[in-house]
Amino acid sequence: MNIVTPPPAMNLNTANVYTETAQRDNQLREVIPKPAPVSPAFTENKPLSDGDKQKPLSADDSGLYDSTGQLKDGKTIEEREEGGQNSQGEQQDQQDSQELSDREQAELEVEQAQIQELKDRDREVRLHEEAHARVGGQYAGSPTYEYQRGPDGNNYAVGGQVMIDVAPTGDPRETIDKMQTVRAAALAPAEPSGADRAIAADATAKIAQAQADLAKQSISGDEDEDDSSNRVVGYQTRRLNEDEISEQQPESARLEEEVDPFAVALPIERDPEIASRALRIEGFYGDVARPKGASQLSVVI
Repeated sequence: MNIVTPPPAMNLNTANVYTETAQRDNQLREVIPKPAPVSPAFTENKPLSDGDKQKPLSADDSGLYDSTGQLKDGKTIEEREEGGQNSQGEQQDQQDSQELSDREQAELEVEQAQIQELKDRDREVRLHEEAHARVGGQYAGSPTYEYQRGPDGNNYAVGGQVMIDVAPTGDPRETIDKMQTVRAAALAPAEPSGADRAIAADATAKIAQAQADLAKQSISGDEDEDDSSNRVVGYQTRRLNEDEISEQQPESARLEEEVDPFAVALPIERDPEIASRALRIEGFYGDVARPKGASQLSVVI
């Protein structure tokens, strides 16, 4: 025979445990004051040094809490923690802002230095090219520049050039005047570049070549004049020789009669080639010693 015993009826509480009272009891716990320090017994006293005697007794910095969980100075624990976090956050923000301002100041100083350097370069390039164009006159073109954009957004000239005509002309005198102008234009700036000095050297070489051509023309012109003068001198020499011979015939006959062979003195005739050479040399050095006319170089400053 089976006997079944029914379980007893029990009401199970499935709700959350009521903990509000326990939490409140913890907040309203009784404040336990710090016990007063106990002075040691006479037997435990020991001699203190002067430094130990001057040390004051440090008070407890932790503070005491009342039944409401507040400190005696009126601040709760949460407020103190929040205040500490806020102060740390403010210090960090101030440090970050200081670093940012220092970085911006350094970048600004670098940009200002770059701008000043570009301004100085722009002024130097413009003065250099304008000097070439001003002295070159009709043989020089207008200056052209190469620009670079600065940090402030403006364009500054960092390079330039001036086209100038260095081709010789057909006339040696005009070539000399032109090359003198070209050389003066190339050396016009205060600090000529390597290309400027090369152009000046080329102009000097062309001046020397033109002077040599001019000297050749002068010599060839003197030779033409010498040929015509030599013909006249030769005719005059022949006439003089005929007259002298006619005059010397009676004298020669008289000397022959006196039988003195060493007494006959014939006239010495000058070689025509030597005479023409002497005339050419005299004409060449006469042209060299003669001062040249004023140069036609005109420079606009």
